[in-house]
Amino acid sequence: MIKTFHFLLTAGTLSALLLSGCSGTEYKGSRSDSQQEQKQSVVPPDTNAPASSKKTAEVQDQTKKDRLPASVVSAVDGDTVKIKLNGKVETVRMLCVDTPETHHPRLGVQPFGLEAAQFTKKILYSGRKIELEPGINMGRDKYGRLLGYIYADGKMFNETLLEKGLARVAYIYPPNTKYTGQFYAIQRKAQQKRAGIWSLENYATDKGFDTNAASTALDKKGNSGDAPQNPKPQENHSLNRACDIKGNISSRGAKIYHMPGQHFYKATKPEKMFCTENEAVKAGFRKSQQ
Repeated sequence: MIKTFHFLLTAGTLSALLLSGCSGTEYKGSRSDSQQEQKQSVVPPDTNAPASSKKTAEVQDQTKKDRLPASVVSAVDGDTVKIKLNGKVETVRMLCVDTPETHHPRLGVQPFGLEAAQFTKKILYSGRKIELEPGINMGRDKYGRLLGYIYADGKMFNETLLEKGLARVAYIYPPNTKYTGQFYAIQRKAQQKRAGIWSLENYATDKGFDTNAASTALDKKGNSGDAPQNPKPQENHSLNRACDIKGNISSRGAKIYHMPGQHFYKATKPEKMFCTENEAVKAGFRKSQQ
């Protein structure tokens, strides 16, 4: 009986010791896991951010590597310039933007065409150092002009034209769609501000510039006494407002005069006014064909 009790006591004591030992082992294990979880929890959640930033930087670096150093020879109009690239003069048509015409054989001078041309001449002046990011595979248009994006002091000039309301997003053709999204975003802001071409209702459209709509808009502004936004700075301050023949000078220096009743008369912003056609001709101007 005594032996049996001693055996049970010994077995119970051993069992208690074993249970106590397992419990201690389990606690240490739990503590270790908890400490590990705490260590994991202090790791910043944006551990991928540096890699992402690095990738973005790599893309930007690659874009910069794609740019070619060049210099401006002359500005042809708002969206076209002549540059010197690799010792050769090239005509560059800026990708995905379109400014109003200044010397089109049929359309003549469109509203804000001269403003765009003069702005381009001012920023991309002769001799200025620029960078050209050419289109895919150094593509050209049907006129043989090199297609690309122009940078002045690191700023893309294509975007600047859109910001100023001097151009619309246009001629989006694959594979040159790299900046299409940001171009449309910039254009929307210009539209909201009614800057430049967007100050004339229904003038800038997806299909081009509607000069008739511009004439109607200008008439409304004239009748209401409201001055058009972004008026063209007058180079000749001695305009004779008593005379009604409008003299206009294109970006290429072509001098054209418009008679009352002609198609583009209302939309034309004069740089000189003449009382007679003979007076305009003597000043070196020719009559508009429209």
